[in-house]
Amino acid sequence: MSRVYRAPAANRAVLSEPPWEILPELVAANQRRLNSGDVRMAGRTLREFRTAARREILELARHATDPSPSAACPSDDRPLLITGHQPELAHPGVWVKNFALNGLARKLAGVPLHLIVDNDTLKHTTLRLPVFRPGDANSVRLESLPFDSFSGEVPYEDRAILNDELFRSFPARAAKLWANWGYEPLLNTCWSHGQRVGEVFTRLRRGCESRWGCRNWELPVSRLSQTEAFAQFAQHILADLPRFRSVYNAAIRAYRAANGIRSANHPAPELAEDEAPFWVRQANGSRQRATRASDVRTLRPRALTLTLFVRLCVGDFFIHGIGGGKYDEVTDAIIRDYFGIDPPAYQVLSATLHLPLPGFAATTTDLSRAIRRLRDLQWNPQRCLTVEQCAEPNVRAILEQHAQLVAREPPWPDHTARREWFNALRQLKEKLRPWVADQWSAAQAQLTQLRNEVAANAILHRRDYAWVWYPEGLLREFLLSFQLGAGPLLNSG
Repeated sequence: MSRVYRAPAANRAVLSEPPWEILPELVAANQRRLNSGDVRMAGRTLREFRTAARREILELARHATDPSPSAACPSDDRPLLITGHQPELAHPGVWVKNFALNGLARKLAGVPLHLIVDNDTLKHTTLRLPVFRPGDANSVRLESLPFDSFSGEVPYEDRAILNDELFRSFPARAAKLWANWGYEPLLNTCWSHGQRVGEVFTRLRRGCESRWGCRNWELPVSRLSQTEAFAQFAQHILADLPRFRSVYNAAIRAYRAANGIRSANHPAPELAEDEAPFWVRQANGSRQRATRASDVRTLRPRALTLTLFVRLCVGDFFIHGIGGGKYDEVTDAIIRDYFGIDPPAYQVLSATLHLPLPGFAATTTDLSRAIRRLRDLQWNPQRCLTVEQCAEPNVRAILEQHAQLVAREPPWPDHTARREWFNALRQLKEKLRPWVADQWSAAQAQLTQLRNEVAANAILHRRDYAWVWYPEGLLREFLLSFQLGAGPLLNSG
């Protein structure tokens, strides 16, 4: 049975599956599972391979996070806890993973490692934000503001800033759009410049985390891909590619069947003949699909291969977002069917934090009620009559006829009788309709207003706005609540 994860809709709502309180025992169970058994990788037991891989990767992460000579590399026996994301300006519901990771590492005296997925491509160069005039639902719209020029998808590791002026002027241009929000977004104080988009966005995020006391180890996937451990992992798969491809493709097909998916690209394309589950990085910064003959020094993992390597060969526990958690059902199947062991547990964590903007009173329930009222005015006017109207002799006579007719509804198989019965009902309702005609204009106006307000709220209360649009105080308080531990925030649901 495929798992179902739903993004939390309400403000400050959290999805945490499994819940925080059982994570320590899951970490311990993962360690026992991964460090035992007879699985072999590159001529060594999985335990031996993991020990060497962790030592190499943590040394790289130490240097990438704190290159000072005094920074010490942690011992091999501490739990290694991992999360990761592209170096984009994500929404707070994505960012909570970093703080939960740090909190779990503190609880277990472990090592928190954040992987910067810079081998993924930059897919757009705009940030969306709401624009409105206070109190005017009709004015609310979603604006896309460019921070750089766009010339096609390029991996973050090779994506330079193309338009320096556009990038530098982003806060000033944004200020004209958020001027009436009632607060100053974090963007205004944290924006900086650099050579590459991913490096700048990473620096912005890490600067805030450092100020707020969340210090994780970090490593770009582009550097992870150049380790000896990853090269050996890739060689292991390339040497047994036909069997691996068969298991990989079967896992993808099973996922599609379980989730009713017809797309050939979701959650990932199946591997073609002689195709390997990696990207080959080209000298010009582009990438192409790998084959069995590819040079492992140019390889970058695809999404499924990255979490396969990290969860099986490096870490003790992984914290996913919703998308990664769903896709890793495929990884679980590969671990189980190709390597012959039960896959290690992971957590799916996400949250919703609304921008602190004024909304409108209308709700979707109000809108449904208004739609139903307008429909009743047209097709069931008897439901909309006032007490005084019902007391009118002419109206009372029609209502009595209506009640008698409803009580004599013909059986379903008698189509002729039912047609005559329905026409008789319609004629009675047409007689009642003039009595409610004066309500029609007001009901239409109310429906239009409610639709505008509900649509405005949908824009104002989106959950996917970049974290730079939030005020620092609100964002800091929300994120640090994940670092502090379980509490009510990390309950499942």
